[in-house]
Amino acid sequence: MNSFYKTQIESLSLHPFRETPSPEMYLNLFERLEHEARREEARRRAHARAWELARQQGVNPIQDIKELQGDFWPEDESVDEFLAWVRAIRQDKTGAEQ
Repeated sequence: MNSFYKTQIESLSLHPFRETPSPEMYLNLFERLEHEARREEARRRAHARAWELARQQGVNPIQDIKELQGDFWPEDESVDEFLAWVRAIRQDKTGAEQ
């Protein structure tokens, strides 16, 4: 049972109805629960497909955050030079649109 169901059940037990719930209220609750169950199942299938695709492609979880570090900028250039380059590109795009 996922957290949505638990929350709904706990909510009903903590806040009892002042009146007897109507059949429509129960129907509405069950429809929402069914909708949530379908969403949860779709989510599980999507995760399973993603894991299977990663397995087929030989992709493994990263072991170190440095694996994500890019190597696209020369080490001998400073951050200021990088920022100047970004600003120049942005200005060129802005100028081209006018």
